[in-house]
Amino acid sequence: SLPSLQAVGTAMAAVAHATRAHRISPALKSALEAGLLSRAQSGIFQHEPPAAQFFDYGIFRRKADELRSAFPDGRSHGVPALSEGGVLHTFAVKANPFASTLGEAKRLGLGAECASIVEVWQALRQGIPASDVIYDSPAKTLAEIKHALSLGIYVNLDNLSELEKARTALGYMNDDQKKKARIGLRINPQMGGGSIAATSTATKTSKFGFAVEGSDIVKLYKDNDFLNAIHVHTGSQGCPLDLSAQGIAAVLEIAETVNKELGSNQIQHFDIGGGVPADYDHDGDLRTGRNYTFSEYRAEIDKACGTALWSQGFKIYTEMGRSLCSKMGWTASRVEAVKVSGGRHIAICHVGADLFVRTAYQPENWPHRVSVFTPEGEPKDVSSDSELVVQDVAGPLCFSGDMLATARRLPLIEEDDIIVVHDTGAYTYSMHSRYNSRLAPAVYAYWSDSGRAGRGRLATGSSDTIFDFVKVKSAETPGDVLKFWEAPDDDGRSANYQKSTDFPNILR
Repeated sequence: SLPSLQAVGTAMAAVAHATRAHRISPALKSALEAGLLSRAQSGIFQHEPPAAQFFDYGIFRRKADELRSAFPDGRSHGVPALSEGGVLHTFAVKANPFASTLGEAKRLGLGAECASIVEVWQALRQGIPASDVIYDSPAKTLAEIKHALSLGIYVNLDNLSELEKARTALGYMNDDQKKKARIGLRINPQMGGGSIAATSTATKTSKFGFAVEGSDIVKLYKDNDFLNAIHVHTGSQGCPLDLSAQGIAAVLEIAETVNKELGSNQIQHFDIGGGVPADYDHDGDLRTGRNYTFSEYRAEIDKACGTALWSQGFKIYTEMGRSLCSKMGWTASRVEAVKVSGGRHIAICHVGADLFVRTAYQPENWPHRVSVFTPEGEPKDVSSDSELVVQDVAGPLCFSGDMLATARRLPLIEEDDIIVVHDTGAYTYSMHSRYNSRLAPAVYAYWSDSGRAGRGRLATGSSDTIFDFVKVKSAETPGDVLKFWEAPDDDGRSANYQKSTDFPNILR
């Protein structure tokens, strides 16, 4: 049971740990019963490794519903679309590119925002219509632009070079393809950045888009009448909502000027980007100063733009990623070893900077909460903060910065315990590092809300909810990793040392 709420005044950290751990415990115990997380003492390269990542697609669905509630798109519940031209919500593929996640996004009526041509193909392979796909990238080739436009994909151009490539690509199109083409310019309103420079994309010197200073954007549209869209994305994590809203308002003013001066509605599509931050310090249903919601974002946009954004016939597009899927993920690992160094307790586990690149290199900006469980998946509860121990949670990689948590007050971690890292549904696996050639863990999904027939909650026992897990990705084998490093000869076989297929089965 949870520590008494009367003890909150003297046991804030203990209560917070217990609260988040008890929410995950039923799913974790179901995973253990299904054999998805082997014991650390097992033999080398067992069928299932001692770490895995999990996605609760029920949370993904709830987040999509919250987005639609704030920005109605006309695709659900019979509610008219917010904008006169309609609304399309796209999912930022880079946040979580797994085929299963994109398939779920399609079932939720989301499109796909893609940062590479391979992400475009991934979205199309999962059945997302080309008309619901946006292609963004600051380094598109002529062939990529031509390919995307030929498929009917909406393309946002980042620079003058891409503008020229788009003009060239249109020369290969037939009249029907040209008529259906959606081509826009990404505008950098140069509003400034947020608290994290790496995720602030509207600074004076940002690498993204056409800067408003020094660019005659109206003339660009006048000289290129095929441009019928406009795009802005001020930033994401660390950027306050009002900053993003002000960026939208600045670009809205440009769009209005273009259409007024050209005497036509040349700009018909308005991509307002994403940018709603995720709260890594609290659970998604707890109200805190940093737990932004889509409704709050809508309110900031309305404050900055009034009704003008929605009433001029623009087709509106959004590109949410982290805010849709970060909360649905959690990552579990067995603790391989514990030690004491310099008086500090240190727990070593099987995930680290290979999955949590940003956390390792910028822990002040990307802290993840960690919870501790017994080997059987029971939360390690303590009754007061005085029972918590200052500890480090370290990853398996060969550099000192490979830390998931430093000087964190947690229940005492012991060998073979399980640690769970929370809010890992976005920008973890998609930023996976090959350093040290560690095996990437398996990924599983479940539906906590029974949101899909035959999935999610199957039965409720005396105390535990049983979940049905679907494999999103198999754990890597040593053969997979060895193949990554091989240089194939003309026969497609390794020219260096032994072929990976020559190793014993146990290493494949």
